[in-house]
Amino acid sequence: MKSLQRYEQVKDYVYTKYTKIYNEPLRQEALTHTAQVDTCITILAMARNQNVEIAKIIALFHDFAQFTQNCSHDEHARLSSILANRYLTETDLFKTKEIDDICYAIAQHSHKEQYDSPYCELIKDADILARFFTDPTMELDHKRKQRLLDACDDIHS
Repeated sequence: MKSLQRYEQVKDYVYTKYTKIYNEPLRQEALTHTAQVDTCITILAMARNQNVEIAKIIALFHDFAQFTQNCSHDEHARLSSILANRYLTETDLFKTKEIDDICYAIAQHSHKEQYDSPYCELIKDADILARFFTDPTMELDHKRKQRLLDACDDIHS
């Protein structure tokens, strides 16, 4: 596996921002959910032969605006994508294509009823897996349940 130095730098940035969230329940949700999605996306990326570092960076930023700006759920994916783009561009560590892939996946991750690029599918499935692991009794519509089952099949294969 390649070095995860860029991921570590992004992780430090994201988690530093999360530790500054004043609202304790929101801070705990940010830290916990992000870590869970990060773990799930790592397993899925390995199972699907996707770039693990890029996938993990997507996981770090996927709900960033929701947690740091307390924006509406309807806007969080788009705003998280914008904030990720801004930060990743400033670091000068990423190629334009990598930033585009990361930000597109973040922007699309709430559209779980649609199928999209491999990175989009990784974050959608990792998000559902993480939510399921937190609450296995949660209600899932047919498409989300099928996503969950397909993700588990990918991990099992």
